[in-house]
Amino acid sequence: MTDTNDFAEAALDLQMDALLHEASGVLPSPTLADRIADAMQRRAAGPTRSRAPWWYAAAAVLGVSVVGAVAWLRADERPAVVPAQEPQPAPAPAPAPQDPKPVPAPAQKPADKWTTLIADYSDNRVIEVDETGKIVLELDEVFGAWDAELLPNGNLLITEFSVSRVQEVDRTGKAVWVFENLKNPYDADRLPNGNTLIADTFGSRVIEVTPKGQVVWQYDKDIRPFDCDRLANGNTLIADVLGDRVIEINANGEAVWQARNLPNVHDADRLANGNTLVTLRNLGEVRELDATGAVVWILKKLSSPSDADRLPNGNTLVAENTRLREFDKDGLEVWKKEMTWAVEANRYYKR
Repeated sequence: MTDTNDFAEAALDLQMDALLHEASGVLPSPTLADRIADAMQRRAAGPTRSRAPWWYAAAAVLGVSVVGAVAWLRADERPAVVPAQEPQPAPAPAPAPQDPKPVPAPAQKPADKWTTLIADYSDNRVIEVDETGKIVLELDEVFGAWDAELLPNGNLLITEFSVSRVQEVDRTGKAVWVFENLKNPYDADRLPNGNTLIADTFGSRVIEVTPKGQVVWQYDKDIRPFDCDRLANGNTLIADVLGDRVIEINANGEAVWQARNLPNVHDADRLANGNTLVTLRNLGEVRELDATGAVVWILKKLSSPSDADRLPNGNTLVAENTRLREFDKDGLEVWKKEMTWAVEANRYYKR
């Protein structure tokens, strides 16, 4: 196992790179310049580093401040729902023959009580909030938190981008399972068979790992996976940012379905109706696509979203840079939780 100090050092390095990368496009919040300066000071004050020149910090803060002023004004625009008839830039290929289309699950009425698990990348933490937004659980020192999911046993499965690991931890944060043979992963899911499916993002692969850490399946054909899901038919749905596409791969590694022209796609979920919900970070959009790749529902003017989930009540939960919001089918905001840099959220109902 790597020493905690080494993890912290690596986290600061990678988060610095990520923050500056964001500064070249759309900023997550108007306080980004301050957070970059803070990160620089922490790096310079570390026991193994010399102090950074003052002009380096000043130049970085000045540069991102200029970009931030424009980006923040754009990020505050209200989301808008566009009619379902909006055309795609280019039609996606028709789905190849595959397993019979799953029968949509019966509509579920959500319980009155629920919690939402949120990965806050910038603050290196995972929090759980109740329906009022009150924090009921907080785990710190989650280095580069990019994904967090609640397991049936009550533990949490956490993906740490900055230190390249996936951990199962109990509610005190104690690790009970760790897999580290990764390169900056974005997503991990615990499968019904007890294995773990991981989007090893900068390792350019999706892998299935046993509890003993053995890789029993992988797909690594020219991809950079930001998200992966194992479908009910046994296939694997992958958001591939390298190819600006979402692909469905069967057990033999063959693509049986894909939707293209999806720039900077960060998330993809197969819905109960057979459609696919995709999150386009740079465009600030969440789209629902049918089997041909046509847009049937779209939410626009979001602040660099990384994740979106369709809830049992038909609403859509979206993790944006500075907040987490829930929208109804007409695009109206019905719930919000302010965050520093939310990248993933999952809601769990109490019955």
